[in-house]
Amino acid sequence: MATPGSRLDFALTRRPAHAAVVALGVGALLGPLGLRLLRPQLLEDGALIETISEIALLTCLFCLGLRLKLPIDWRTWRIPLRLSTLTTLATVGLAAAAAHLMFDMSLAESLLLGAILAPTDSVLAADVGSLPETEQDSPAFILSAESGVNNGLASALVMLVLGLMGLSDSDSGALGTASLLGLWAVVGGVAAGGLIGTGMARWIKLLDPERQADFLEEAMVFATAALAYGAAMAIRTDGFLAVLAAGVALSHGGRLRRPLRNRPLMPRVLRVSARIERYTWLVVLVLLGTLVASIDYKWWMLGYAAVLILLIRPLAVRLGLGGVNMPEVQWRGVAWFTARGVASLYCLAFAINHGLSAPFARQLAGVTLVVMVTSIIVSAISGLPLSRPTPNTVDL
Repeated sequence: MATPGSRLDFALTRRPAHAAVVALGVGALLGPLGLRLLRPQLLEDGALIETISEIALLTCLFCLGLRLKLPIDWRTWRIPLRLSTLTTLATVGLAAAAAHLMFDMSLAESLLLGAILAPTDSVLAADVGSLPETEQDSPAFILSAESGVNNGLASALVMLVLGLMGLSDSDSGALGTASLLGLWAVVGGVAAGGLIGTGMARWIKLLDPERQADFLEEAMVFATAALAYGAAMAIRTDGFLAVLAAGVALSHGGRLRRPLRNRPLMPRVLRVSARIERYTWLVVLVLLGTLVASIDYKWWMLGYAAVLILLIRPLAVRLGLGGVNMPEVQWRGVAWFTARGVASLYCLAFAINHGLSAPFARQLAGVTLVVMVTSIIVSAISGLPLSRPTPNTVDL
């Protein structure tokens, strides 16, 4: 338990938006602009960066699934699902159109940039709004659920565009070249993760909390993520969606419509998962802070970030939620949330490692990293009136 002194010392890190800015600053300090202890390069170290960001994305998606406790029904999930599908596709199209007009990019290259920048950040999403995260109408739940699904679908969109560019390999062809196989990858990943999460949830119910040690439940919970990912890879489906679905199934105790388990996961398990999610996310942001120093900065990159934040996101939300009546506070929280995080970095590294030309890879990396950093800083500043410490927030 944190002491009063530690709460004061770490007050800045109790909100994800604040911690993100600190992590970016630490990365800049450790990178080429500061102490030069870390000098990662996306083109030269792309494989390592892809691995780090993939592990981080899987971890964040699973921990996010553990937090999404509301019943799985259309009334609860209709807005997040529309945002994660219709709004995400609208974002890809609008971002691609803007890139095609502003930069010297082909249509396929512009679509690739749009697909990389489409997913939102799940950790910062939980910091938006003033209502509890367990309320279905709260911006925190809507944005968290949206980011979970669009983060899971992000790699599929990037693979599809790479396939259109003729850069897909045999491993990504299932998602990039055939719509039926792509549908199987998505549906199969959700089904595999859901089934494994359900089975493990019912197994955990059999544990006697008075006789078994806490670490046994913790081990079973986190083993579920590994099992879901391994099963998804074995049957050639989407591992990110499988891990997310496994986390959601665990949080629901293997039941779809009941909001809580008969015996909820131990509070210690949820606290541990929250810490793991936060630390993993901060490591990626420190890496992002070091990477920004390696790009060839151009002023129009910042202009593109402004277009994405001020115009494209609100318009894409309007297109995705056409006909849905939302309170003004809820609308503002959803429409102006533009933070990009782990999923965008993973998609960028994945694309660069699949045969992009060096000049385009450098341009793509520059635009993506500038948009990511700008969106995180803007979210930290603009979200101050709305943000609050998330439930069960832990000091870092």
